[in-house]
Amino acid sequence: MKLKTTLIALFSCMILCAQSFKEVQLPTPDQLSPFFIGPLIKSTIHYGATPANYNGKVIVFNHGYIDLNQGQFLIDNSFYQETYNEGYQAVFVATTRGEGIWVNGELLAESIDIITEKFNVPQVYLVGHSNGGKASEAAMFQYGKKDKVTRAFALGTPFWGTYLADISQMPWLNWAWRLTGLNEGARTSTTYYCRNVVRPYLDNHPDNEPEKFVVLGASGFYNGSTIAAPAFLITGGILLPVQGTNDGVSPYSSTLRPGAEYVFSKNDSRAIFDHLDVGLGQFSWSYIKPYLENRSQKSAVVDKFDNSKIESNYYIIHSENEYDQIHLDKNSDFAIAEIIHENPSAGFQISDKNYKKLNTSEIYNREAHKTVITFSENIINLKSDSRFAAFVKQNNGITMSLEQLTNNDHPTLKVDINSNKKDFQLLTNTQVRGVIIKTSKIDGTPLQNDPEVITFDKKGDSFYFETKNLEEGVYSLFLNSESKDNFKRSIISGFVVGDIKRSLNESKDENLIKTSQKSIKIIPNSVKNEASIDLFGYALPNQLSINIYDITGKAINNFSIKTTNQSTQYNISAQVQSLSRGMYLLKINDFKTIKFIKE
Repeated sequence: MKLKTTLIALFSCMILCAQSFKEVQLPTPDQLSPFFIGPLIKSTIHYGATPANYNGKVIVFNHGYIDLNQGQFLIDNSFYQETYNEGYQAVFVATTRGEGIWVNGELLAESIDIITEKFNVPQVYLVGHSNGGKASEAAMFQYGKKDKVTRAFALGTPFWGTYLADISQMPWLNWAWRLTGLNEGARTSTTYYCRNVVRPYLDNHPDNEPEKFVVLGASGFYNGSTIAAPAFLITGGILLPVQGTNDGVSPYSSTLRPGAEYVFSKNDSRAIFDHLDVGLGQFSWSYIKPYLENRSQKSAVVDKFDNSKIESNYYIIHSENEYDQIHLDKNSDFAIAEIIHENPSAGFQISDKNYKKLNTSEIYNREAHKTVITFSENIINLKSDSRFAAFVKQNNGITMSLEQLTNNDHPTLKVDINSNKKDFQLLTNTQVRGVIIKTSKIDGTPLQNDPEVITFDKKGDSFYFETKNLEEGVYSLFLNSESKDNFKRSIISGFVVGDIKRSLNESKDENLIKTSQKSIKIIPNSVKNEASIDLFGYALPNQLSINIYDITGKAINNFSIKTTNQSTQYNISAQVQSLSRGMYLLKINDFKTIKFIKE
């Protein structure tokens, strides 16, 4: 009876495991329809035809973040034909569209078991495009398949994350997701989560074998061959001033997995192509093939990039905030606003501080979803028929940098303000503040939390924020520094608080999300002239201390209201009527901070 029960359990497990993937046999490359698109939803393993000259080696291809193998079949990708001609068995694994590193890594690990058993081989080669490279490292080291992988090729993989994904994590920039193709899964796949969780965890994993990775990082966001080229021209232009050389999604520096073999150097003339092209056989196969043939390949490229520090020479303004204006820094002759907008052909109205219309002939670059404007006047109002975010750069040489100093499970955030023109008088009376939002648990479980305003304390020439009082989790950060009438700078990033190793390996039962029975609401959420606050579940003191901040965390108004035993709702109309149109944060005592909109 015991044996029967065990066999039933094993059989049930085999059925459940097999259900993770649909399995499809492909015809030979010359017989594959150009209209074959593969799966749109279901995780699928596509088995290529076994060539007559099969050499006994199996290559497993895994796709990027928003793909499900369509990049292998729809864009005239030569990988299937190239591998077939050379005698390799090609297998194309579609894991998920838009899930995070751990979900895709676990599925890829499962597929490796299925594939090695089917073809009776001890090991396979992995070729991962973009986030497929991160699924590869998760499958190998977190899910125990390193001994079943001979080599892993990462094509344009943002191992350290990309600023495009960081932007997508700010709630007031959610609309930008449609421009980047990112969604909720980006939280654990392409953001600062990679820098702060994935890299420390996997790079120090006891099973890590970095020498198995071969990295192909491209540098030509402006030189694409597919229909996606115009999109990468836009996104690459956004990345360029922030993270430098890139392929339209992945900064070159982010593609460098520590200890791996780097095929291309930064701005390598052989790799001036974009993020989609690096995943195509016609661009990458000739560089992969020598490693498959066991030829000795020793790259001269050395990782000299510091991904722990982020630097900014810009500040960010948002279309929904009437209080956001473009100010010239002191000693700046001009400013350049690089604007991303929801409407691809957005129009802009530019006026001076007295709302007098200015000549817009200085717009020198207009593309779909992106406009670049130069300004030489101080205090500019920028309006549009579309939602937008403007990254305003100045030429007075002032930069803000952010780095994290490791301190057990609670990092210290350090900010430095520098002037390469040595004009240190402009740095006097600088204030550094931020708005943080806890977006997920360390294992990637998404959370819904309210924003919180934080301030940095000056010690010596730097500014610091200690995270010791924050709960464990992953936080987004909108960082701002300002010296009134001198300069402003912004950075969008994030950080992690807690024990990474424990959190990634604890059972799911310990990860249950707790819901609070307390709430604060502003009624209505979109305020015109009348507004009230409603508090539920709090023991109210005799007096409520209320602070209103703009979206950068700058204090706008503070006032007090006496409480009564008979009411949990209090009118604040008089205190909000004078606010300009835009998004604000409201904090009551030490209870919580909520966001509201002033119309």
